[in-house]
Amino acid sequence: MSYEQTIYNRLRKHGVTQAGALGILGNWACESGNEPFRVQGDFNAYRTISKAYVQDIKSGRMSAQSFQSDQKGFGLAQWTYWSRKAEMLQACGRDRIDDAEAQTDFAVKEMKRDFPNLWQFLTQTTDVFTACSRVCREFERPAVNNIDARFAAAKRIQNEINLDGGSEPEPAPAPTPTPAPAPTVDHSLKLRTIDKHCESFSEFILLQGLLLCRGYSCLNIWADVIEFQRENGLEADGVVGPMTWNKLLT
Repeated sequence: MSYEQTIYNRLRKHGVTQAGALGILGNWACESGNEPFRVQGDFNAYRTISKAYVQDIKSGRMSAQSFQSDQKGFGLAQWTYWSRKAEMLQACGRDRIDDAEAQTDFAVKEMKRDFPNLWQFLTQTTDVFTACSRVCREFERPAVNNIDARFAAAKRIQNEINLDGGSEPEPAPAPTPTPAPAPTVDHSLKLRTIDKHCESFSEFILLQGLLLCRGYSCLNIWADVIEFQRENGLEADGVVGPMTWNKLLT
């Protein structure tokens, strides 16, 4: 069973609706590729850095103090802040630190306790787009709110997993449901043009997430940019300007 199916099933058993679960999965796809063992910045196809990191935790070579204070995003939600990582380690234990169900349970615990309004929404919503948006803005809170990329990932997952895998029924639709808003490009972001010389910019992190959500490996991000530009009829120069951003976010 895939990680995405496992996470979806677990969320549904916790009472999250189908739309709510897809909203969470879409966010985690852009954070970690829905890989519970993923360490921030590990784009190697074999995830060798991530696997070594997990082995150090499980074997005890990495102390609890080192794990919680190294400022490396880890796991499905890419937990980074020291107190959240400390609680995560305690909740999952070393042996299950990379377990998708254990991490999902921990995320649910955080949402119920720290984000009660969001949690209530996720157990009632039928709107995937708004679920993606709220999880991004309230729970994940990345440097750039790339809602469109997260929604695109959620729609991909919706087509790839068994949506009957959860045990909780969907809530009855309202008599006059409000249709989900179509994803739009957030022009207020005012994204800068970047190339291989601008990897320290926050836009570079957004670029990685958008490419990952579109199925690129990001082993060589700028080669992936050129390939994306070719596939979309853009000038294949490896420079991510307004036209390339627009295609990536649409």
